Amino acid sequence: MSPEAERVSSTPTAGGRHLTLTVGPPAAGGTFVARHEGRVVFVRGSAPGETVTARLVDDPEQHANARFWRAEAVDVLEAGVDRVPTVWQEASVDGVGGAEWAHIALPAQRRIASEVMQELLRRAGVTSYPIEQVQVEPAPHDVDGLGSRTRVRFAVDEEGRVGMRGWRSHEVRDVGENPLAAQGIRDLRLGEWTAPEGTEAVDAVAPSAGPVSVVLVGRDLDPASLEIPESWGDADVAVRTGRGLVPLRGDGLVHERVGERLFSVSATGFWQGHRRAAELLSDVVQSVLKAPHGGSAWDLYGGVGLFAAIAAEQVGSEGAVVTVEGNRRASQLAQENLEDLPQVSTATADVADWVRARRGGVDVVVLDPPRNGAGAELIELLARTVRQRIVYVSCEPSTLARDLAVAEKAGWKVVDLRAFDLFPHTHHVESVTVLERA
Repeated sequence: MSPEAERVSSTPTAGGRHLTLTVGPPAAGGTFVARHEGRVVFVRGSAPGETVTARLVDDPEQHANARFWRAEAVDVLEAGVDRVPTVWQEASVDGVGGAEWAHIALPAQRRIASEVMQELLRRAGVTSYPIEQVQVEPAPHDVDGLGSRTRVRFAVDEEGRVGMRGWRSHEVRDVGENPLAAQGIRDLRLGEWTAPEGTEAVDAVAPSAGPVSVVLVGRDLDPASLEIPESWGDADVAVRTGRGLVPLRGDGLVHERVGERLFSVSATGFWQGHRRAAELLSDVVQSVLKAPHGGSAWDLYGGVGLFAAIAAEQVGSEGAVVTVEGNRRASQLAQENLEDLPQVSTATADVADWVRARRGGVDVVVLDPPRNGAGAELIELLARTVRQRIVYVSCEPSTLARDLAVAEKAGWKVVDLRAFDLFPHTHHVESVTVLERA
């Protein structure tokens, strides 16, 4: 970075101190790196090579000795080549979170995400795979990234206004047309509706099979007092209170079709958020898992059984698959979803505890942990237990990189790594990594 980029100007204002900065490379988390008087400033709403006016989120007087500051671009003085008109105006300055790259061209988003992922792998010390080959791919047929989110959580303020929280803010802000959400969710027009008192959040789901689902979340909500708006049409509706889920219309489930198989999922349960994610990831896992016929497989953090179904087909009726999930309801649904596959059994348990208690090995494992990753203990357990192959599905590159470094030290190598843009207009990346013994 040039000396001119270090400090161009600094102006204190009533809305927070403003700096003029020239922005450099991307950082993990969706921001970009600038410098002011030698201090790193992570800037949201910018793009590489731009000169911007940015408002500090952190108070310089309170954070005078901090190693870095955070800021949001409020004016673009010199636009970078990657900037385009934002696809979601309400996600711009002082807007909602969840679309921090809405002003960056999609091909550039994927290039930037690839650079971030490669850097995370290098810093973690991953050496068994050519890192420069890690390139973020688009989902099939995803042209503009719009209308792709099938699961959206809305925030609700004390007046019952429905929207989303701002970046590093508790304030609930208008979502406008919400262009990243699936059409079925947009058709609910939740931003025009006033939620009943006590509503803390609203979950909206547009599944691949069946009606849209709306769940009102509030510890003390009274389900009997809720009037379902006519604008919600035939949407299933439920209320989640401190005592559990209470269906008002429908059975509290949504249904997702992947290939010929139908999966039932709790309306508040986990399922991939991009409309093409489950199909894409299933195809990739099916091609790389290579569970031996008559062999054994574990599906860890198995949810409602998506990858266990693939493993079951590969091992056949003479093999054995166990899907392990910590959420009891998801584990119950996995058992129901896979009841036609007698070679599959389910276990409700903490994954690390369950693996630690096993005696004997397993041929292959597929795991899909939450954002905090599998962790060193589980990776080391699997390194000793798995005979042939580990397939690691990840939604967080930083924890994936950490875990892959642990696996390499335990005698394994990365033989394939594919990354996918399943969260368009954000920095998030989904990936599938294949590990084999070195």
